[in-house]
Amino acid sequence: MKRLILLSFILLHATNLVFGQKIFVNKEYEFAMQEPDNWIEVSNEGLISNLKNLELTEESLSKLISDSKGSLLLTSYYKYNPQTHPGLIPTIQVNVRAKGNTTFEQFKRSMAESTESFKNYFPDFELIKDITEVEVSGIKSIYFVAKFSMNTQDGQEVKVRSRGYAIPYKNYFFQINFTDGQVGEDCTSEFDQILKTIKIGDQK
Repeated sequence: MKRLILLSFILLHATNLVFGQKIFVNKEYEFAMQEPDNWIEVSNEGLISNLKNLELTEESLSKLISDSKGSLLLTSYYKYNPQTHPGLIPTIQVNVRAKGNTTFEQFKRSMAESTESFKNYFPDFELIKDITEVEVSGIKSIYFVAKFSMNTQDGQEVKVRSRGYAIPYKNYFFQINFTDGQVGEDCTSEFDQILKTIKIGDQK
């Protein structure tokens, strides 16, 4: 899991920009979440297509993650259009990742190691909120908040704040990143509201 958190900032291939609707639901991985109002959704059509061709068992869902290098993008949301807006863009990203048969304490240690590895890529990386246990949708989960600087594609340096949740479920886990700015672009209230709407489990 060393680089899993870092990879969540990289947009995966085979995605489509659409305007967010009210509720995002992925029945196969049993995840649902309210969509942010008037944000732009980046949907993973490749994943949706693959899921339609699968016999939906826990083993086949885990294999799909493994075949995708341990990580699948379920959905992302951008506050502004990344094709036209310069500078930092507040983002919500939901990934499903391989967990394997580990205890919660082992899972927590792995996430701590992944978080620490951020310093290899962002020299000023700093935890604002240390890794903490929280409940999301009734599931014991991991939570942290970090800040760091990064450069946009046009070379502009932006000050990023990242709020991360890792929610173990079955043989995988959901990694949800809420990203906004250290100064300006404070989306805390929106993120808090959306977090409360997350539902994990059978969505029938």
